[in-house]
Amino acid sequence: MVIKTKFTMGGVEYELHVDEKDEMDALHKSIALSNPRSYCAACKTGTRPEDLTMTTNKDKEGNTYVSVKHKCGAKSKLGLFKAGGFFWHEFEVYVPKTQTENTVEKF
Repeated sequence: MVIKTKFTMGGVEYELHVDEKDEMDALHKSIALSNPRSYCAACKTGTRPEDLTMTTNKDKEGNTYVSVKHKCGAKSKLGLFKAGGFFWHEFEVYVPKTQTENTVEKF
């Protein structure tokens, strides 16, 4: 089953084409990817598509990370279930303690 999903985030229009044999897997992926968390616990406000931007980066080992950044600076990372599928983590704000010790503030 192929599902085409269009959504706008941060002024950018995205179009996803999810192709999965299992219909529920196709629905799950298209819904999860196009619907990040609707509440930012870091600034205690709801999220609107215009307040979010999608970001991505790779680490030294070549792992790819996708996240959504809220206008307050908090980020929600895209996670993978061990059994397959996606979920969005809670919004977090990176807060450096010292130059040698770093932490992430979770809400």
